[in-house]
Amino acid sequence: MRYFCILLICCIQGFAQSNVWVKGCFEGFPSSKYQIFIQDSLHFISNVPLHQGKTDQKGNFKADFALAYPQKVVIECLGYQLDFFLTPHDTLIFHTPNRSTLPIVKGKIARLHDFLYKSLLMGKDSLTANPLFQHMSLENYTVIINDLAAQSWENFRNQCNTTNPHINKYVWASLEGQKYFRKQAYLFSKGELAKQEQIRPAITEDSLYVSGLYMQALHSFFLSGPDVYVHPNPAFRRGAMSLDSIALENKYHQIYETLSKVPKTRQILLAQLIKMYFFPYVYFDGKKPQPFVKLLEKYKEDFPSSPYIAPLERYIQALRSEKLFLGGPPR
Repeated sequence: MRYFCILLICCIQGFAQSNVWVKGCFEGFPSSKYQIFIQDSLHFISNVPLHQGKTDQKGNFKADFALAYPQKVVIECLGYQLDFFLTPHDTLIFHTPNRSTLPIVKGKIARLHDFLYKSLLMGKDSLTANPLFQHMSLENYTVIINDLAAQSWENFRNQCNTTNPHINKYVWASLEGQKYFRKQAYLFSKGELAKQEQIRPAITEDSLYVSGLYMQALHSFFLSGPDVYVHPNPAFRRGAMSLDSIALENKYHQIYETLSKVPKTRQILLAQLIKMYFFPYVYFDGKKPQPFVKLLEKYKEDFPSSPYIAPLERYIQALRSEKLFLGGPPR
């Protein structure tokens, strides 16, 4: 019965009526494949495109699809990626003269995206690559970064339509995430990541999980430290992973306790933790596999009605079928 319900939901989504329309132009990309992605149920950008097709001889294309709620949409063409924040019943019209310029968005959502790109909430944030004023204290640098975020928030309120509370929350939460990553880049440039606790992201209300940038900041904050190891070979890496299962359980417990006042955010972040770390067949120096199944079982006990259990199980089952090995199985 459970699998029948999952299948029914997938069918309903598959036949959902389009409520978002896109008319775009990737200038200089004639007859090129483009793909449209959205966040999956665990707030990661899905690796399965929502829509795909080819541009015409001038780089133009049209697409339509369904969104259940406002969220970030990624449109990619031959490695050139553009981010947009769309809500049901939006019409997106954009033009990209070249890779080095911001997309030109027209219509009702033009001002919002002009703000999102100029405030660096979308696209590459130069201040995470090259921090300002490296020869100052963290306290003084924090004041500067916080002031920049406050200025961006005022610009949003003055330039954009603020009648949609979901968009307001998205922008506010994204600015919180941006502040964290800018301060983290500063600490990294100084070799002072031990001060990470001093730049903890603001955890004020549960609705901020709408922003992927904010959730990435929380993820980075809780999963940074000497007990976390990122494999240097991307072929064996799905995000960060720890080689110490005890440290992994401690991370779970830390997130569970710290985020007790924001239960929805806590559910999502812990589900992300399990997804990022779950390697069902991991070998270390030819030793027997060390599965992290018990983390999922604990998650089920803590959140028996969580909507993220089924997506986690599907993800883990797919991962198992790939028979992914770290360093290869014993011969």
